Amino acid sequence: MAKVVILADPGFLDLPTHRPLPRLPTVHPVRRFLFAALAMSVVLPALAETVQLRRTGNATVIAFEYITQDEATIMVKRLDADVVLTYRWEDLDTDWIKRNNPKLWAERELMLDLEKPEKKMAAKENEDPFAQQAVATDAKSLVKNLLVSLQDGLKGMSLTANRVDVVCNEFQLDENVFWLGFDDLKRASQLSGKLEASARVEAIDDEDKDTGTKTKTKGKTATKAKVRTAESISAEAAAKKAATEDARPYNTLGYLRTLAEGGTKGKPVWMMLRRATADREAIKTILTKYAAQAGELAEKPEAKTSKGELMALKKALENCAESIGKVTRENIAVEARLQTDCRTVLTLALR
Repeated sequence: MAKVVILADPGFLDLPTHRPLPRLPTVHPVRRFLFAALAMSVVLPALAETVQLRRTGNATVIAFEYITQDEATIMVKRLDADVVLTYRWEDLDTDWIKRNNPKLWAERELMLDLEKPEKKMAAKENEDPFAQQAVATDAKSLVKNLLVSLQDGLKGMSLTANRVDVVCNEFQLDENVFWLGFDDLKRASQLSGKLEASARVEAIDDEDKDTGTKTKTKGKTATKAKVRTAESISAEAAAKKAATEDARPYNTLGYLRTLAEGGTKGKPVWMMLRRATADREAIKTILTKYAAQAGELAEKPEAKTSKGELMALKKALENCAESIGKVTRENIAVEARLQTDCRTVLTLALR
């Protein structure tokens, strides 16, 4: 059998003389930690984005984990359960969502511009957290829910069905003041909006104080139609354009604020409300709904400490709903009670 001989002499292999490896520089512990954190940030996914949604006519505001959206729907995940839900945009209060989720809305607008194909999705009703209304447990929570509902979008007076010059002549109101009312109502419809005077000039020239030039004909006084100014025509065109961009620019809060102020600001808004039947019905529905809730809550034992406050709110909402219900196109007198009722509701809701 052959024997294997292992030679210890490195020269047998003709290898170079062994030299020690160079010493690597020592990494500081803090730098080592930063390197590890950087590596983890590359591997780990980004934190989930949270969005807030609500439905028109429902004061409930719910936070979800945002997943995705398309032209017709938005997909979210409940934070308190492993449940994925899909909502149709037409069922949600898009005006409120747009104001409170600017990043989400920017993504939606970009998506609509790209005209992505529609994805059909459905959600199970029994898993829908909007299936139940927000329940108030005391006066404070009831007022909070009321304030949310007061911001539901309203359409205002139709500029297509109503000629502004005819409406102004009917009430002998200068058209410039009428367009100031449009601006005031928009600002008053914002919860945090301040009610400063509009930048437009409110002064009316002496020659424009009358709605027309009076002439005598056969012993009777006739009124010639006033010639519309270029400023009024331009204001109407801008208002019509704005109406197409924002279908619901007003809300109950805006109406109550301007009607409570009365005077120059209140009259044109009152005129608009007379010719906005849908807005009157929506406002009355909201006020009546929360008046009933205040009465029911006041009878519960747990609300004993705030019973007086709830009954005062109930009465104020009922009175205001009654006053709004009396506003009609035929009623041409501005009621002082309407102004008082609006002030009372705002005092209780915005304290």
